[in-house]
Amino acid sequence: MYATRFLSMYRKDPSFLSIPPPEFLYSGYLVVTDEESEAEDVWFWGLLKATRIKDLPFPQNKVFSFTYTTTSPGGPNRASQTTTHSNKVWLVTVLGLPLSANRYYVICAEEKHQGQAWTCSTEEDMGICFCTYINDAKPKDFDHRNIYQQVLISKPRGRDFIVNFVVPDGFPPDFLRRRGSSVHSSKKYNCQLGKTDGLDISLQKPLPDFNFPLSNKCSATVIAGKWYCPFVFVREEGRLKDQMKKTLFYEMTLEQRWEEIYRRDSEEKSKDNSIKVMDLKLLKEEVSLYGVKAMKMDETNGMIWYKQVRLNGEGLRLRLSSVIVEKMKLNQENGGWNAGGEDARMDKVEEFKGDNGWKKFVKHPIQEFVSFSV
Repeated sequence: MYATRFLSMYRKDPSFLSIPPPEFLYSGYLVVTDEESEAEDVWFWGLLKATRIKDLPFPQNKVFSFTYTTTSPGGPNRASQTTTHSNKVWLVTVLGLPLSANRYYVICAEEKHQGQAWTCSTEEDMGICFCTYINDAKPKDFDHRNIYQQVLISKPRGRDFIVNFVVPDGFPPDFLRRRGSSVHSSKKYNCQLGKTDGLDISLQKPLPDFNFPLSNKCSATVIAGKWYCPFVFVREEGRLKDQMKKTLFYEMTLEQRWEEIYRRDSEEKSKDNSIKVMDLKLLKEEVSLYGVKAMKMDETNGMIWYKQVRLNGEGLRLRLSSVIVEKMKLNQENGGWNAGGEDARMDKVEEFKGDNGWKKFVKHPIQEFVSFSV
């Protein structure tokens, strides 16, 4: 998923834009404004906030308005009319590429298609009425695998932004194709994100401290990784526009701790030094949704449905992009977890070799958790 970097860093040294994202596969960078970059974006001797965007990259904690004007010719009894058009969008950097690639997903930030991705039309969408013209494709549900939902944005020196297709037969929506469009940041959905570096290898490889009282059910939790997930990768129940109003990002963390799965006290009169652990089931992975056990339902359009397991058959559902699931598994495999195989059962005898017998036997395997929060 996404680590964050401050916009001021790239303004100071644009060469950082060419650095590939951390963990490369299924990863990317989110650019966020900070106090330094916000202080630079002013005019009229610093008294007014400058909203016009003059250069790349686009920060992801802002929504933007692409604005252009059209003029209709006048007639004998009618003056020409100038109309201003504005489209609000949210630009998310494409996964797996450095920021210098300048490729973005364009998410509609207004009206009935709010939260859906603008999709390039193709030659098949062209119409003919005295001349050939392009019919814009309607926004669709986001799918990270759909290359027609990616655009390439460039900014030649002294010129306006130019939006091009990524695929040869693709045509971006009309408001993005327009030359002479100005781009302004919008107050709508403005949010602040902290700095995250993704996976911390130095924390994942060594195990958490095992020095804690046996009376505790688990050790202290260590956060081995932290990312942000744009909401289009996490689909809650309800209307998409309501989810977008709720949050643009979910915080994703990889946590580790020792957690108790078996406990047994000795019988004082017993002199048997053996401890038999009987029929102990060890789950390779488990999913919970809002604290309730959940199960995988199905996968459609690059999204995996999970549903709470309840006796009455009802339960809340959540959809995760398959790229998030693969990212979680990859991170845990890097830490030593094996995704293959089935759940295991433990049925064995542990032998205590001390002279004074044993009083308490507790098993604490290492547990890794991936959690999401708003």
